[in-house]
Amino acid sequence: MTTLSTEEFKAFQGLVTTDDGFKEKECTQYLHAATDFLLGKTPVSLIELGLEQRSPYGRSDYIIVADLKSNVGAVERHLIFFELKAPQCFLMQHDDSTRYRPSNDLVKAETQLIHYVQQAMGDQVLKERHGVVTSENVSAGGIIIGRDDHMANVNTDEKRRDAHLSFKLRQRALYREWNILTWNRILILSNPKFILGLTIGRLLSIQFQRVVIWLFVHVTRTGRDRHP
Repeated sequence: MTTLSTEEFKAFQGLVTTDDGFKEKECTQYLHAATDFLLGKTPVSLIELGLEQRSPYGRSDYIIVADLKSNVGAVERHLIFFELKAPQCFLMQHDDSTRYRPSNDLVKAETQLIHYVQQAMGDQVLKERHGVVTSENVSAGGIIIGRDDHMANVNTDEKRRDAHLSFKLRQRALYREWNILTWNRILILSNPKFILGLTIGRLLSIQFQRVVIWLFVHVTRTGRDRHP
């Protein structure tokens, strides 16, 4: 994962927050700064980051090929698909009364992602090309779409709450294997200040762990010296 400069981050932020056109393609080039967070864990190594990869079954917006550690420490190659829609897209649209349904953009993204992954799981040539051994390691990472203030095209707080509730219910019932993120989340994860804070926190955590271990060893030795 590479960190954005302050100037790059400001440019990315401007693309996300503007309402002057749809900026999906322009925003995509900044995703590399949030790759570790999209994976949910720090990769042993990133093999490939693919943008708008074409295949016999369509165009995949963002593909990550990475070596990840399993829960028992084994390193396995993974092929992970993400579908992208512009920050200017809405996630939900009004259906009936207080109910909202997914926007056409979200439905399209869901459909594309499901089919891309299903086809890729059965594509032995694709898996061999990327060094993926098992179909279980071909998966959907999720969908990146819209902004926090673009849940639905509504103009009152009550309607916004209704739209959020409808999305939450849908998320709880359907999205168990992959995530739906707004571009605001990507902005946070790629913010140089956020990454710097995490780095400092990790360093302090490591130092704290070392101090605890030293104290444990010191106390243990002292106890042995007192009770030969």
